[in-house]
Amino acid sequence: MRVTSQDILHGPIGNTLYRMTVPMVIGIFCMMAFSAVDIFFVSMMGSQELAAISFTLPVTMMLFNLIIGLSVATSVMVGSAIGRGDHDQAARLTTDSLMFTVVLTLAVSTAGFFTIDPLFRLLGASELTLPLIHEYMDIYYICFGLMVIPMVGNSAIRATGDTKWPSILMIAGGLINVILDPILIFGFGPIPAMGVAGAAWATAGSWVIGFFAGFYLLYAREKLITFSMPPFDVIYRHWQKMLKTGVPISVANMMTPAAAAALTAFVAQYGEIAVAGLGAGNRIEVFSLVIPFAITAALSPFMAQNLGAGNLERAHESLVLCVKFILKFQFGVFVIFVGGAWWLAQVFSTDPEIVKVARIYLWIMPLGLGFYGIIVVLNTAFNAQHRSERTLILSLIRILLLYIPLAWLGGHLFGIPGIFAGATIGNGIAALGGWYYYIHTRPQPST
Repeated sequence: MRVTSQDILHGPIGNTLYRMTVPMVIGIFCMMAFSAVDIFFVSMMGSQELAAISFTLPVTMMLFNLIIGLSVATSVMVGSAIGRGDHDQAARLTTDSLMFTVVLTLAVSTAGFFTIDPLFRLLGASELTLPLIHEYMDIYYICFGLMVIPMVGNSAIRATGDTKWPSILMIAGGLINVILDPILIFGFGPIPAMGVAGAAWATAGSWVIGFFAGFYLLYAREKLITFSMPPFDVIYRHWQKMLKTGVPISVANMMTPAAAAALTAFVAQYGEIAVAGLGAGNRIEVFSLVIPFAITAALSPFMAQNLGAGNLERAHESLVLCVKFILKFQFGVFVIFVGGAWWLAQVFSTDPEIVKVARIYLWIMPLGLGFYGIIVVLNTAFNAQHRSERTLILSLIRILLLYIPLAWLGGHLFGIPGIFAGATIGNGIAALGGWYYYIHTRPQPST
């Protein structure tokens, strides 16, 4: 049974959040697993092809984070309107958000298409690798606009409280990508082998399915798309609001890959084997973040609707409940990782040096996952309050003033364990500071 706006505004908080979170857990986990399979098929083509795809990852992640920011902005704006009981405004905001994202993605993809060579040369791609990068990115840029409905549209659907169908679309899109990958990359029957281009077409195919399915749900089921055209100044105001909320979120999301790059650079001083150990530990750890990410995907529309309806204390109670659960859950994960570090590390490598670094990683870094979970929840709260600039400030302080400097200092003093410990301490200080700031600035009920 789907979660309704009445459930979000008046139902039991814990039960409602649980019902909203479970579908997202399944969807996010499947997306992560499908992504790993995607890279596996590409790696089967050879080292040159894998290198080409690896060069595209920073660019595609930047584009992905841009759309994520706009998706969150859409969810918050639409959720607030639904919380106020204004469905017509919710439909107007959804439609205007989709229009803006289409215009922006067309502009970005056009600019990207004509700057592939200079950009990837700047990133270090060789003349031998550039043709393979073109095979992938030419198609990616041409089809990039098809991502709008699956991502921004799904956020609008989640804003209503429905997390089941967005999760189904995520699973379906990932599954279609995985099915198409081997067929289009290596060929099957009358379908010729397309190599790297096949990987791009497989991704585009999943976007096409998500585009039409998402549009149907938004238009026919949720009634969140309208074809009426108000004066342009109304649309323009909505676009401004979307940019104001979405851009800080996009930039804040880009800080996480920057932190990962810095940690890799610090560990690389101890050799490529150490970097391999870091990668093994990270691949194990990342799956434990499925629960916090799913919780925040549910918490965002829950808080947005309640804040829009003026239920300030209910919104705050939901956040506190999520923080308590994440802390308990991530501490349990930490205990499991510490106890199973040796075995888990050997799943990815039998090299004793790689296993050693991965084991150290799993003994230290997961301790900071609870703190990171708090930061993610706090960012969700700031976004729901339409104060995404606070999300950006917290992210900048965490990464640039705490995470990276303390990881560097820890490495300078204690080697690889010090790098991991410094990063963990940085997350802890940021979480405590962010919580203190939230408590003293959160909206209070009028007396």
